[in-house]
Amino acid sequence: MRADIGPLPRRHLSLWGRFYGFGSIYAKTIRDSRLAFLVIAGLLGGLMLVAGAAIGEALGSATARADLVTLANSMPPIVQGLTGKAVNVGTLGGYMSWKYGPFFIFVASLWSILALSGTLALESRRGSMDFIAAAPFGKRRLALEKLLAHLTVMTLAMVVLAFATWLTGAVFATQPGDAISPGAAIGFALWVGLISLASGGVAFALSPFLGRGAAAGIAGVVLFAGYVLSGYSTVVPAFALPADLSWFHWTANHLPLAGQTDWLSLVPVAISAAVLLGIGVEAFARRDLGSTSALPLPSLPASVLGLDGPIGRSFGERIGRAIAWGLGIGLFGLVMAAASRSIADDLAKLSTDTVQLFKNIFPDYDVTTAGGFLQLVFIQLGFIVVGFAAATFVSAWGSDETSGRLEMLLATPLARGAWAIRSGIGVFLALILMTAVIAVLVGIGAATTASDAVTPMIGTITLGLYAAALAGVGFAVGGLIRSSIAAEIVALVVTATFLVDLLAPALKLPDWVHQLALTAHMGRPMVGVWDAGGIVACLVIAIGGLLIGGWGVSRRDIGR
Repeated sequence: MRADIGPLPRRHLSLWGRFYGFGSIYAKTIRDSRLAFLVIAGLLGGLMLVAGAAIGEALGSATARADLVTLANSMPPIVQGLTGKAVNVGTLGGYMSWKYGPFFIFVASLWSILALSGTLALESRRGSMDFIAAAPFGKRRLALEKLLAHLTVMTLAMVVLAFATWLTGAVFATQPGDAISPGAAIGFALWVGLISLASGGVAFALSPFLGRGAAAGIAGVVLFAGYVLSGYSTVVPAFALPADLSWFHWTANHLPLAGQTDWLSLVPVAISAAVLLGIGVEAFARRDLGSTSALPLPSLPASVLGLDGPIGRSFGERIGRAIAWGLGIGLFGLVMAAASRSIADDLAKLSTDTVQLFKNIFPDYDVTTAGGFLQLVFIQLGFIVVGFAAATFVSAWGSDETSGRLEMLLATPLARGAWAIRSGIGVFLALILMTAVIAVLVGIGAATTASDAVTPMIGTITLGLYAAALAGVGFAVGGLIRSSIAAEIVALVVTATFLVDLLAPALKLPDWVHQLALTAHMGRPMVGVWDAGGIVACLVIAIGGLLIGGWGVSRRDIGR
């Protein structure tokens, strides 16, 4: 007896179904990236509009613009190395480019680094890529479609940024020359997008060899080191040669918002990005799935290698990531702290009127000290970066459930709530390690200036407290709802907090709006001014979020 089975009928998918992630790897990746796109596009576009509104409000008069130009042109060389060239800062676009340009680069690049370092490496580690590879797709096609999806989302985010940039000039212009042309807006967005892709390309090229954590850490160091080397190459002769390898240095004269363009400088950045992304695709296609070569590190005791319960395993798995984030943030803080002595020396050479103008613009900060300078230029960016670091830790915490490993862990005498709480404690320990690394490097930088090193070192604790509070939010979301969206919610909270903290004072919104931002309750810890309410709030959110997450996990189905 024989039964013939014909070819299985092919399932017909509607156009909407294909677009929404059921027709290709590309479409599925686009669908999985929808929340990340909303976060990054909202952050970049919102920051542009908010900053434009603030500038229009605070610098709306010709006198204020003239004072700003005087201050920018009289900045000591060591400060100009941090802020960049002061070109047409008396216009809205010039001031935006001078003060906020690097921030757009850092935010977009960090997103690209985190996305491209994990789009292939993380799924390979979890084993989910094995199922996709079992389908009739080549590994090269897998990598290309995932990469094309990231390029699509990045392009859409840059379109939003370009439109917001043009709209800022159209709505908030108060002085002649404030209008921003569509060409200038596109040039600015193209600059941000290409450098972000080049930075992400470093992580994408390294992740098949080193894994996600090491690749992202190295790419982050390349990003921040390139910015610092380029900025200080004219001040520190030893930086001149390595600065020539930085895409920041290549594009130093491309300032479209300030009316100065250098389109050819974008070509080597685009070529570098294409080469790095191509290396990542070929490396993934030619290597075994999940095969990586760990960076040689000193051996660690068993208690932190996952052999001493959920806390030890959770902490041990995040040691490398904590050190990488700590080194990246701490090295930037070290450079900024060390620069305060040069600033003090250069300020002493300025005229009395210029020094007074400097103090009038920054009345609450003594930039001649390491702590005061760090509070002005480092702490706000630090809150954003440690926020994204907390998001990656929460993502790793939730990966136990999303990867299916939690089912095996719960086969042992381990309750679900106990797993959530004890592994969450391991995340807190990793955040403590990250903060300690930052504090040590900041202290070294402050010590080189003969300034008070203890106060700014202790002040970095606020970065760790803020990161712990964000992790608590992620634990609560992961426990009550599902762990797969916990990291994305943390990133959304970081974005919203930054915008509220920046928007409320600039637009003179009611004080209660500004109080919604947790970072508004941190005081000025780098100079020893603390806000006890903010510290207590961070601890309550961190501990309370962890307990709520443990309770939530114990009451819902795993993997829901």
